Amino acid sequence: MKGNLKKVGVVIAAFALAITSLTTPATADATTLTFAETQQGGVGIKQVGPPWFNSGSLTQMVLFRGLFKANPNMTTVKPDLASSYKVSKDGKTVTIKMKSGLKWSDGKAITVDDVIWSINSALRVTRINANYSNAFKLIDGASAVTASNKVNMSGLTAKGDEITIKLGAPQPLLIPILAQFMILPKHVLEDEDLLRLDTSKYWLNPVGSGPFKVETLSPDNFITLVQNANYEGPKAKITKINVVASSALLADARSGKLDYFITQDADTIRGMRSVNTFKSFQTSGAPFHRYWVFNLSNADNPLKNVKAREALKYGIDWTNIVKAAYPHGKVINSGVPSGLPFHLKSIPKYKFNVAKAKALLKEANFDSSKTVRLRHYHAGPADLVFMSAVAQQMQELGMKVELTRFVGDATTELYTNKNYDIALKGLSTFDVSEWFSEYSNSNFDKILGTQSKFAELNAELATAVKLKQRAAALRELQELEQETLLKLPTYLLPAYVYVSKRISGTPTKYGPQLYLYENNFLNWVLS
Repeated sequence: MKGNLKKVGVVIAAFALAITSLTTPATADATTLTFAETQQGGVGIKQVGPPWFNSGSLTQMVLFRGLFKANPNMTTVKPDLASSYKVSKDGKTVTIKMKSGLKWSDGKAITVDDVIWSINSALRVTRINANYSNAFKLIDGASAVTASNKVNMSGLTAKGDEITIKLGAPQPLLIPILAQFMILPKHVLEDEDLLRLDTSKYWLNPVGSGPFKVETLSPDNFITLVQNANYEGPKAKITKINVVASSALLADARSGKLDYFITQDADTIRGMRSVNTFKSFQTSGAPFHRYWVFNLSNADNPLKNVKAREALKYGIDWTNIVKAAYPHGKVINSGVPSGLPFHLKSIPKYKFNVAKAKALLKEANFDSSKTVRLRHYHAGPADLVFMSAVAQQMQELGMKVELTRFVGDATTELYTNKNYDIALKGLSTFDVSEWFSEYSNSNFDKILGTQSKFAELNAELATAVKLKQRAAALRELQELEQETLLKLPTYLLPAYVYVSKRISGTPTKYGPQLYLYENNFLNWVLS
């Protein structure tokens, strides 16, 4: 297998050279910034991305705002739509004061009603980031809010320009989470079908609160953003933004078609080392996990026995495969990776040991006549080679493997169609609690069944105020994860931000790819 691993870099490089751009971004000038919204192999732009599901794109950063704004390390926040906040001594009451004189891009006033409506609506929509739903469910009266009624939480109230949040238990992450949650306009969206909010026509020309607004959106081609005259803050130095789709980031960067983009793609990262017209920055803050999930709702899953899943820890040469496919990747053995606070050092590292893996398969009474359906949804050249290498080593353990890529969206394929036994998944974690909360969310219930012990420990973690309480909860969660192996953490994949050297005033530190933070954009200057 070592000989095959040496070929991985050559195959990836050859594949990358064959890729060409699908779209032609507009030529940049001294007032217009052009950046790629999609990553290598991505599809065209259909709409502005709804920020309640996945956020963090530059488009979302300049169109929408939250009550607070995080720093790039995601460790502190400052007021944005809010002017101040205070938390009671017992941690159960949060009072937030709104700024006055705020306006939406259509000229209507931004008020506390927009905040109340947005937080309640987040528990009614079909697609919502688990960070938000988990946090908002701790507000008093949240259980009364459903998609079929218009009841609001009793613990979320407003008087004048103040919002009061009453919690059943302290929620230390509430303010940082509110820094990620974008407030949307009640007067525009209150009559929308919230179950279909993510596909609403609103996203073709959204009313926002940020320093820019949509001027033109050409589906599958580009979005043009211009300055929002109703934004109360200072005007940006850049007057126009072209948001484009690029299937060949490296080629477009070399030819001067792009000013800014973010990518995890190994081939692009390799190639950009020779492009001297760009500055590069590795993102900080939230780690991006890549890991295996198992469809245990399938009674015939060959990996149903925990010993069979454990065999994968030793029967695959993770260190060399990850290094060959993703030079910037890091092999991990826990949802709390080494180097992060509260990592449990007693968890054994993955060591390539075929004999041990085969012994575990024998102990599990593994049925080698059954086919293991191996799936993934990442489509970059490095991803394809990585998956092929994993499939080959599984076959060398005596497994029959069927390797295919999901054809639909990941959420539907993973939790509705469920035509797989093991699948590679990605997760950018705002906090390690998000990693563990997956075990007790409604989607994972569909593939793992109800995990009451994880739910109990997640509740303890969510309300842990003292470091000692947090450490204890995370220790037990990591031990339970190793005992059950319902997910198999495999590697971290940081993203890189590429900024044209014709831009000045940019930060020297960038936050995680799927999160919102202060990037000093209003002071960016184009030469």
